[in-house]
Amino acid sequence: MALTEKQLQNLKPREGVDRYRVCDGRGLYVVVMASGRKFWSARVTKGGKTRWVSLGEYPEVSLKEAREKRYTLTQKAKDRRVYFEEIAEAWYTDRYAPTVGKRTAKGTRSLLDRFILPDLGGMNVAEIEPQDIYRLCQKIQSDSIHTGRLVRSVVSRIFQHAIAAGLCKWNPASQVTGALLPPPPGEHYAVIKTAGEAASVLRSIDLYDKNDIVRIGLLLLAYTFVRPDEMRLARWSEIDLEAGTWNIPAERMKMKRPHVVPLSTQAVALFRQLKELTGHPEICFFFPPFGKVLSRPRFSETMRKLGLKEGWKMTPHGFRGMASTLLNEHGFPPDVIERQLAHVESNAVRAAYNQAEYMEERRRMMNWWGDFLDGLRGIEKK
Repeated sequence: MALTEKQLQNLKPREGVDRYRVCDGRGLYVVVMASGRKFWSARVTKGGKTRWVSLGEYPEVSLKEAREKRYTLTQKAKDRRVYFEEIAEAWYTDRYAPTVGKRTAKGTRSLLDRFILPDLGGMNVAEIEPQDIYRLCQKIQSDSIHTGRLVRSVVSRIFQHAIAAGLCKWNPASQVTGALLPPPPGEHYAVIKTAGEAASVLRSIDLYDKNDIVRIGLLLLAYTFVRPDEMRLARWSEIDLEAGTWNIPAERMKMKRPHVVPLSTQAVALFRQLKELTGHPEICFFFPPFGKVLSRPRFSETMRKLGLKEGWKMTPHGFRGMASTLLNEHGFPPDVIERQLAHVESNAVRAAYNQAEYMEERRRMMNWWGDFLDGLRGIEKK
């Protein structure tokens, strides 16, 4: 989307980011530095190779002058082509990012910047062929089969947007699906299926003595089976330890709806230990050595160090599957389990009704689950 002078003037540094780019279209960007200074940069593609060219600092070089420099630089005065990057930026900014969570949007932004735009960004959207997309995805799949398939999916959605806008007639990415490597068999979140396996995982975590904050976090993932980021970013203001309730706000939930987690006595005790360890008034998983919240990879890295990823291919997300499998096996109603997993009903009225209807059943289930896990860990019930 083309920038205006007012938008340029209002661009500010982003906290924790050294620099970021904002697209004006046709390969022209303004780079906003952490210091607040703004520089013009143009992406130029020639002979299939892409390079960045600095066009000066704003406001010394005005918006109009920057566009003229870009125009002269590429010598495309009569070129009416629509570049893929323009459509990609418009799709991401206007159609995609506002409809998904921040984490999902950030992941897709990374795919655009690392793989898609450097390869396809400078091409005329109407001239891109299936072979172009296949070569890109094939190259990526040599390192990661899953990432290559994700890239194809993102490119396909951008082309759907371009077709709707009347900028091209067909979607070449749709012709590539069958030619890509398929996902490896069983490439899903690992699921612990037996009580014996669950006991081994929990006892491995109990033996971890390198960092008590991480150890407690992994145990809380098992006792509450929330998603890892819902746990990692928890705030004390959300948690009522006296009532045994954790209210996770909508903005941190995958489905963007608030979620209530009844806390067992074991989960409450773990949260109390955590509070004593960190001492932070707001952030539950505050990591004192670095003065910030626990990093996203920390849970996963710790499980790898414990050998859980090799032994059972267990991930932090896998506690959800473990709970679902074992709770179903012990006869708890599937609807109650699904509500506790925050698998939201498509019918909003029914979802609201179910949350109220199942709360007491969910609390009983979570207390049973806490006792059950204690038993697997060899902790006697008091």
